[in-house]
Amino acid sequence: MMRTVQNIVLIATLGVMAGGCATQPKWSTSSPDALRAYEEAVTQWERFYYAEAAASFKKAIAADTMFAVAWGRLALLHLNTMDEVSARRESAHALALSSRTTEREKLLVRLWYYRIIYDNAHAAAVAESLIALYPKEPEAFLLRGQLYEQEKNFEAAVRLYERSVAADTGFALGVMSLGYAHSNLGEQDKAVGYMQRYIRMAPDAADPRASYADILVRAGRYGDALEQYRASLSLKPDYWYSVRQIGGVYAVLGRLQEAGREFDRSLEMIPPGPSTNALRLRFHGYLDLQRGAYEETVRKFQESIAIDSSVLGSAFNLTLALAKLKRFPEAEEYIRRMLDELRQKHLSDSPAMQGYHLMRARVLTENRRFDEAEQACRSALEYSSPLMRGAVYSQLARTYLESGKYESALDAVEGALGVNPNAPDALMILARVYNEQGDRRMVSEVGQRLTELWKDADRDFLPLIELRRLLSTPRKHPGT
Repeated sequence: MMRTVQNIVLIATLGVMAGGCATQPKWSTSSPDALRAYEEAVTQWERFYYAEAAASFKKAIAADTMFAVAWGRLALLHLNTMDEVSARRESAHALALSSRTTEREKLLVRLWYYRIIYDNAHAAAVAESLIALYPKEPEAFLLRGQLYEQEKNFEAAVRLYERSVAADTGFALGVMSLGYAHSNLGEQDKAVGYMQRYIRMAPDAADPRASYADILVRAGRYGDALEQYRASLSLKPDYWYSVRQIGGVYAVLGRLQEAGREFDRSLEMIPPGPSTNALRLRFHGYLDLQRGAYEETVRKFQESIAIDSSVLGSAFNLTLALAKLKRFPEAEEYIRRMLDELRQKHLSDSPAMQGYHLMRARVLTENRRFDEAEQACRSALEYSSPLMRGAVYSQLARTYLESGKYESALDAVEGALGVNPNAPDALMILARVYNEQGDRRMVSEVGQRLTELWKDADRDFLPLIELRRLLSTPRKHPGT
């Protein structure tokens, strides 16, 4: 969420550039205090310590209000903490100030500006210029690799991340990015290797263990992941990302009250902004969805949209809640609004389109428009990395189940479990398919796996309620 490469954010920090500019100053400021605060902020930013970094960037700007790159990096930080209004304002100010800086700084500020306004084509062109002018600078390759990911070119992204590490074997962010990129490609063993290397490179930092935990979550190793997130917090007790991710794992395990507390705690650990309350509403709306409290889910997500106007963070769960309530015209209106926003942000040919098509498939399935839902799943697969195909296969399985195509549903479930063997959604669909086929032995076997997974779940966790109903009330077949 909001931190790693796959979440459409910038994580890079560009330090001293090589390649023909050795006589230029490192940064265009005459204030030692501004430079000192800025370099401190960059170190904090590289570790994703956003509260500390924000305070240091503001300190640098207070010492030199004309410090363009400090304004630019503060804008990136606000983008990463969901304060898009501040990010756009500050990046535009940085761009205006950059006319007085070196060519290197102009390129940096321009690149950040284009990313913040979602103009990836121009951002890619500027990144190419950085690589051409400063071929020994590892983070120029990192920036271009992130843009390749947005172009669905995951293999090219890996090559650029490899070049970043080749340029500097101590470049921790490049190693981290390789871990996530290989995970996105479904190469989990390689991903684990890179994340363990990331830990060795920064053993006193919180993020490497949190990043390793992310890979474990993707493999369905939830207990191991929680151990790593907690190890991360032993190094920095207020590391917001680990707290938030623990909340996410608790939600998967049905521990909804604990998840809500962790989500709230994480919001207290990042710089507050106009979207903080919107994000809190989205977190708790998602938990209400897991309880089957659909009216409350709709209320919270609509309030979230009223705060920050964007539908991208809300539409996926909001439309499902509306569909469960049979309010299909409203769900379709939010689907349309989401597509409009994706187009406005130049994301209509990016991996974000997987979420759009998957959302359509879920609503169409609820509306029993199965052929259209299946086609929406096929469209989602076109935008999916190997990792993300698991969610699409689960939805495809659900669509087949609801339409009575049980063998096709079993094939789709197999695809989902091939990505994550402990994916609860896929396992629940599998149990339902076996129940429809009258195979009580397999219903019981899959049910035991889910019961163990949800052994500490809250009583109002809807999937557990449905599982218990399934285990206790077999489907009655004609003639029995």
